[in-house]
Amino acid sequence: MRIRDHAPKYASSGTHREVAAEETASRIWPYLRHIGVTRVANITWLDSIGIPVYNAISPRSRDLISVYNGKGLRPVDAKVSAVMEAVERFAAWLPRTPTAIASYNELARGATAVLDPADCNTRLHARYHDDLPVSWLTGYDLVRREPVLVSMHGTIYSDQYHESPVYHIASTNGLASGNTLEEAVTHALCELIERDSMTLAELVTTYLEGVLRTGTSVPRQPEAVTAAMRSRHPHFDMDRLPPAVAEVVGLFRAADVEVRMVDITSELGVPSVWCATVETFGPTLDSQGHGGFGTHPDVEVAMIRALTECAQSRAVDIQAMREDISTPDEEVPKHLQHVHRAKTINKSGWWWEPTDVLTTAADVPSHPSGDVATDLRLLLDRLVACGLDRVIVVDLSPPTVPASVARVVVPGLESWSVDHSRLGARAARLWNETVTGLARPAEAAAAGRGV
Repeated sequence: MRIRDHAPKYASSGTHREVAAEETASRIWPYLRHIGVTRVANITWLDSIGIPVYNAISPRSRDLISVYNGKGLRPVDAKVSAVMEAVERFAAWLPRTPTAIASYNELARGATAVLDPADCNTRLHARYHDDLPVSWLTGYDLVRREPVLVSMHGTIYSDQYHESPVYHIASTNGLASGNTLEEAVTHALCELIERDSMTLAELVTTYLEGVLRTGTSVPRQPEAVTAAMRSRHPHFDMDRLPPAVAEVVGLFRAADVEVRMVDITSELGVPSVWCATVETFGPTLDSQGHGGFGTHPDVEVAMIRALTECAQSRAVDIQAMREDISTPDEEVPKHLQHVHRAKTINKSGWWWEPTDVLTTAADVPSHPSGDVATDLRLLLDRLVACGLDRVIVVDLSPPTVPASVARVVVPGLESWSVDHSRLGARAARLWNETVTGLARPAEAAAAGRGV
């Protein structure tokens, strides 16, 4: 697999692609029937925001859902976004010939590198064991520069898998499409880093803060300590936004929708943003809370993606066609909690109630560039710098459609925020380091008192 050294961008409308959305549309539209899309629908004005949101509807999808969504700052961006999601799902369930059918233990004794399924932070299926023969596909490790065998179950995505599964759930995390392979891989890495950032932020700022505040399992901590936990991820000053971001926020405000934006960037140093919205209908009635996330080397792009995802979430809820959306009173499996709707947002939570310290886009490490390959190298460098030295790409590009699709696997990145599967070593280390850091001042104070 060859990743190009240079892939200049056509940059506009909050996205960074190699060609204009209009050109992507002209390439893909002749293939809509081939990929199963029967209708592309504009649902923008089901809501009052005005940020373009579209659906691509694929009734015979071999997927959990048949309605794929897209958003953008222009109608053509949103339309292409929806269709490209349909392309990646189509590619992910296409029949494939495995490179090998063997057990992990058999392959581990061979000459070709093989990814241990247990190295990923997804819980293994109860019936899986390392002596069970399963199907494998060939990927390529961009860091170690070698081919790697990856379990087919952890690579493709279909609700009709043909053999005993490796993992207890199938996930689309790290599955992405693009005009080129470089675009698809960059998009997938941004998604993986986004879910990792979401998990780490929620783990410490929600769960650990709650443990310390309530005294669950540990002595109850003073307000100053729990406030420090909440301030780990500061809110953006909504009056000091970059002009392009402020313009999008203005659309929400014009519709009387409140907006909050939070910096959830992790140690990886790739800008990651959480956006939350709520609409108040009166003194006692709020709309459902909606959230959106964005991750990109350029902080402004990350912020705009989070905002447009919020708008998409609102319109999709109003349309109520996606099969995986659940209402507040429904019981849903843990791995679908991320699409479980709440009655309203908890306005006392750290994601809504800002601390005394606000941040700006200028405070967030940002790496704007005019080249997709430069973005990709930046993401790889940040992962390696944090000890994540395997980035495996499986090229799933459909041979009959002019688009690229990739599944990217980065063993060690966290994904609990979207699959509620299991927490890994990064999450455990952050929890322990945070608790240890809180203990040091108390130990120093005790030593000073001669205790």
